[in-house]
Amino acid sequence: MLLEIVSSAVMGSVALYAHLRKAGVSNDSEKLNKIFSLTGLNVRDKDKTYTAQLVKKVSHSWGTEYRYRIPLGRSFEDYQAKLPHIQDGLNNRKTAMQFTWADIMALDRARPLIPQIKELLQKKKSAQKEVELSYDGLLKVKVYNTPMPTLVSYEGITHLDGWSVPVGQIREGNTIVQHDFEQVPHMVVGGATRYGKSNFLNMVITTLLAQQPENVRFTLIDLKGGVEFAGYCDIRQVAHYAEEPEEAEAALLAVVEEMRAKQQTFKQRGVKNVQEAKDPIRHFVIVDEVGELNPDEAVTKEERALKERCQTYMSQIARLGAGLGYRQILATQYPTGDVIPRQCKQNSDAKLCFRVQTTTASRVVLDETGAETLPEIRGRAIYQTADKRQIVQTPFIEPQTIRQSVKPHVVIKPRKEHDDADRNSEANRATRTDTAQLGQIRFFE
Repeated sequence: MLLEIVSSAVMGSVALYAHLRKAGVSNDSEKLNKIFSLTGLNVRDKDKTYTAQLVKKVSHSWGTEYRYRIPLGRSFEDYQAKLPHIQDGLNNRKTAMQFTWADIMALDRARPLIPQIKELLQKKKSAQKEVELSYDGLLKVKVYNTPMPTLVSYEGITHLDGWSVPVGQIREGNTIVQHDFEQVPHMVVGGATRYGKSNFLNMVITTLLAQQPENVRFTLIDLKGGVEFAGYCDIRQVAHYAEEPEEAEAALLAVVEEMRAKQQTFKQRGVKNVQEAKDPIRHFVIVDEVGELNPDEAVTKEERALKERCQTYMSQIARLGAGLGYRQILATQYPTGDVIPRQCKQNSDAKLCFRVQTTTASRVVLDETGAETLPEIRGRAIYQTADKRQIVQTPFIEPQTIRQSVKPHVVIKPRKEHDDADRNSEANRATRTDTAQLGQIRFFE
């Protein structure tokens, strides 16, 4: 009797699967081929049509990876531009209701089938597949069965040490990718406003403070009027702080002079870098909104010359600073043209780009397209190094966590005034004091 019941259940499941197939529910592989065709990705030459050829299909716990040989006349960017169409096509109602043989075999034969099928239908309705594209000679289409989480909490991340900071959670295994500034010293960060750039910079500072309070030094240049970094300006680890281009020039020059002095010290000692010198200090130069130092946007010759000097100093830090213990992070929310100095980009093997509006903006940060197709989700970004490109959900750090990390390090320290008469004026000193106080209120009250 039991065998008969089980057999009936299995046959019923097989009948359901066959019915759905007959009704026109296709698998993802067939769906992808159809999408490629309908979106104009096939190539027609006289009376022949060339399509992407499926070379390999690999199943994973998280979904499926398809590898295609693309037709002559098509580029990876052609497919990348169609990513929204591909993802939407795989998530239309017919596809979302698709059953696989694994779904059928997972049904519990000892339980009534109808409630299980209804539950499965509900899961299928709520599931949203996500797609990633990459290219290494073959087009790789990764289809994920479940979406990446839209919120990852910084407070839940553990096992951080040294000079590593969390970058974000990836889909494969839901693991947290870390960036080690000891291995890759410089980074470029870009993205449109409100998508997570400032949160990431705050997370980096907070993490380094927590892990290396005695060894980390900061030069913080906040060219958004102090709205991001004012709360850090009176901690003992901050060597230089600036909010205006004139102050940025003085801070960057001071870093370059310190860097040159350390270079001479290393030369006299006969050592080549901080590791060989056993120097534990790492100095992070973080510039938020580096676009404000773009000479092309200067109004006067004097302003242009000042910004050119700033870019020269940043380029020197990028070229020479790594072995001397200096790390540079340049961030911008307006990635257009030459907003990031060329030598800084060339020497920054790590790039993090949140959603941007155009392919041009994506290329400015990543040298590739893709960031313009990211979903409109705060914290979603592309993390790219010399050998890897990953989509991540960057952790969100609570303001309370920042306050707790910063407060123990606040000291009352005298300000170094510059020789420039304008910056020595009482009015400008009062403005900087007010800004710093506003930052303290935001962080500590």
